[in-house]
Amino acid sequence: MTDIASRLESIRDALTQLQEQLAGPEGPEQVGAGDRLQALIDELDDVIRKSDASMIPPPSKRRRRGKEPVVEKCPRCTIRSLHMVAGETRPAEDGSGAEEALWHCSSCGYEIWRIND
Repeated sequence: MTDIASRLESIRDALTQLQEQLAGPEGPEQVGAGDRLQALIDELDDVIRKSDASMIPPPSKRRRRGKEPVVEKCPRCTIRSLHMVAGETRPAEDGSGAEEALWHCSSCGYEIWRIND
């Protein structure tokens, strides 16, 4: 950030000098003012491009956790610790073609097969 700040201060100082030159009587200083102004505009554009690139945050090194599993209140112990067991599914016993998932209470060990939503 300090590099960008020092470059912007330098550009501001150059623009101030250019403003003073243009405010004075027409002379040899005003002849190159347009070229200098264009060079300063190009430099500002370059600083803006580089600052936009530096504002992009680096990719996170932390692993993202997947969607939190659904947790419900256990019907046996009434503690909120009934979780769906990942990968444990079976065809529904009622013959509807739906799939049931195994739910397990991590508190009391209660297990139940429920239709997967």
